[in-house]
Amino acid sequence: MESFPKTSTDEARGGDSTAFSLPPLLASKTWATNTTRNDTASPTADDGGITSIVMDVVVTITVCLILVAMGCTLDVQAMLKYIKRPYGIAVGVMSQFVIMPLVAFLLCLAFQLEPARALSVLVVGTSPGGHMSNLMVYWLDGDMNLSICMTTVSTALAMGLMPLCLWVYSKPFTTATTVVPYEKIVIALVTIIIPVSVGIFLKYKSPKGARLFLKIGGIFGIVIILASAVLGGIAYQDMWSGPPAIFLIAFIFPTIGYSFGYVIAWLFRMDSICRKTVCIETGTQNIGIALSILKLTFAPELASKIILFPMLYASFQGLEAMILVVSYQIWKRKCKITEEKEEEKEIGDDTKEVNLLDDDASTKDEDVYEFVTNL
Repeated sequence: MESFPKTSTDEARGGDSTAFSLPPLLASKTWATNTTRNDTASPTADDGGITSIVMDVVVTITVCLILVAMGCTLDVQAMLKYIKRPYGIAVGVMSQFVIMPLVAFLLCLAFQLEPARALSVLVVGTSPGGHMSNLMVYWLDGDMNLSICMTTVSTALAMGLMPLCLWVYSKPFTTATTVVPYEKIVIALVTIIIPVSVGIFLKYKSPKGARLFLKIGGIFGIVIILASAVLGGIAYQDMWSGPPAIFLIAFIFPTIGYSFGYVIAWLFRMDSICRKTVCIETGTQNIGIALSILKLTFAPELASKIILFPMLYASFQGLEAMILVVSYQIWKRKCKITEEKEEEKEIGDDTKEVNLLDDDASTKDEDVYEFVTNL
């Protein structure tokens, strides 16, 4: 494995550093610190025991709900339209599987992450687009059909491109204890077809039932994600403890994704609606799939280290997306008020012009009457 040189600070401390951790309510114990550079936090006995098993089940249910919901949102006619002219989808796929994995790799190198944590960043960076992006695109007045198509196509292509990207970028971080289980990842990704097909079938048989599932599933999905965080904190009590770099990467990574997505769409001369769509699709990763792959395919002894980053990324990508949505809605409302004022002003000016024309017409009539009378 490629090793990174120690800094002078590390040598002065004997390679030790203090890790950063979340408050007690999230960590399920006192503010945790770790005195080793590698942050060798160990899980509880039997890798979390029954709590760990429950968390595996919860993660699996979460991913299934997300994928069934994805199937319920599919519009076959719209997909055929974009497949015939796949320009927008191609730009989105390039952003998703070229830009994001590369950015993840560069961030891991720049912050010199240890192998286990670097792999968690890479898995998130190589994940397909998340279902949450469709909702964000709707609030930003983006192209909903393009958003759904991009999410679906990226999820389908992830079965091949995600293992490929991991194989390309994970080599510097692979050791005897941190091995990427490619076969398990491929199997896990192939099983995506089943819940998506269930969602498509549900929409085909009962569109009303599909809409109801989306409403209920959205609320239920949030509850399950929160439950996953709580169960993770119980099963792996040091899960919320990590180096400051992992928190910083989780904050800047979505921002880079949103920014690059918009710039790339602009470079390809896509209209403003499509630029907003590609922007959100690029920065919004499918954390459910990333979390399930990390939790269900990697070695159990790595769980306490690799679960933290997906949780943090999910929090920051949602927060930053909501900031974009709120900012846009405020700007939209201001523009609407300005347009209404301009319309009122134009109507007022038109009314004045009509009054002046009427006055001129009445004056001319009086002049004609006077002229005829004089005759």
